[in-house]
Amino acid sequence: MEERLLERPPDYSTTPRRGVTEWRNPRNGFYVTRLHYTADPTKRESDWKERTSANLSLRAWQREYEISWSTPEGEPVIPEFDAGIHVQETEIARDRRLLRFWDFGAVSPVVLFAQLSIYGQLQFHRELCPFNTPLDQLLPIVKAISMDLVVRADHFDAGDPEAESTGSLGSIADVLSRQSIVMHTNRPGTELSYASFRSLFLKQLFIPRSGHQPAVIVSPRCPNLIEALSGGFHLSPHPPYRPVKVHPHKDLVDAARYGHDNLDAAGADTQARWKKLSEGDRLW
Repeated sequence: MEERLLERPPDYSTTPRRGVTEWRNPRNGFYVTRLHYTADPTKRESDWKERTSANLSLRAWQREYEISWSTPEGEPVIPEFDAGIHVQETEIARDRRLLRFWDFGAVSPVVLFAQLSIYGQLQFHRELCPFNTPLDQLLPIVKAISMDLVVRADHFDAGDPEAESTGSLGSIADVLSRQSIVMHTNRPGTELSYASFRSLFLKQLFIPRSGHQPAVIVSPRCPNLIEALSGGFHLSPHPPYRPVKVHPHKDLVDAARYGHDNLDAAGADTQARWKKLSEGDRLW
């Protein structure tokens, strides 16, 4: 149900009184009422919130009182992500190479569109995560978005090692190659992959005229990726505390870390060459 997943009411909602929001689902006609604790006048004072939240963590408060569906009981898989730091507006360089990071999940295929700045900052510009879309229908959408973002065609594609597997359309790699897509599928191992990706959110770069900036930023135009990194992709609260496979949250984070794995695999020499090209003629 879409109402269950809404972080905020739709634009066509009404607010008859404080703490109460109402709307009608245009698809099925269901009437929906969203009730916040502030509907009770006795709970609007700051001292009530202070008393009630005294023994709760921020995550527990968000989950129990603020109707936050992106704050599950389990801890985030990427706790280093901080939306206040890492979510920033990004500027697409149309003459710079586009990085496309893929996950071929059967339920939620994902493609993330990113670029590497001349200072080495990884910038996530857009996301694509349609529900239950076969590869032959996904590829034209990816192509259209890519053409809209940049004028170049020599994209860097990296993703799930499942690209080597075989599906109803044949080998995924073969389907991609027919579209001139060469997929980089290097994997350093799951634990190392997660550790490396998490460490990225702790790094900073010095950017002239801007000072120190995070090594990775995510555009507000990637709401599902932001939600996934904020805790939508989380650990089970029960032993052995493994990541919960919630779609598309897991697929989005996997696509991002697969991409990061393969950028790392390019090696220091190649990274230095890319940076030199960027500084000289913005070809990267």
